[in-house]
Amino acid sequence: MRRAVQVFSVRSVVLVLGLIHDGGWEPEPPEEEPEPEPRPVRKWNLPWRSLAWLTVWVWLLAVVPVVNSAFGGLAGFGVLIAAVVLILWRIDRWCAKQYWAGLREYKL
Repeated sequence: MRRAVQVFSVRSVVLVLGLIHDGGWEPEPPEEEPEPEPRPVRKWNLPWRSLAWLTVWVWLLAVVPVVNSAFGGLAGFGVLIAAVVLILWRIDRWCAKQYWAGLREYKL
C-alpha cells in the first residue's frame, strides 16, 4: 500500500499564510449622509378640517339657486335644509367636545 503524499507548493503556502497574517483589508467606512435641512418652523397651523367644512357649506349654499332652477323649488329647499343641518351638526359636534360639567360646579 502506498502512502498518499501531499505536495504543497510554495504558492499555496504563501497564499494560506498571507490570508492568516494579512490584516490589510478592512471594510470601507460608511459614507456620511448629509443631514437634511431642518423644516421651516411655522408659527401657526391652519385648521384644515374646519376650512373643509366651511368650504362644503358655502358650496352647498351656492348650489341652492342652481338646483332650484334646474329641479324645482322643493329640491332647492331640500339642499338649503341640508346645508343648515350640516352646519348645525358641525356645531353640535364641536359643543360635544367642550367641558360643560364645570358650569354646573360654579355657584354664586
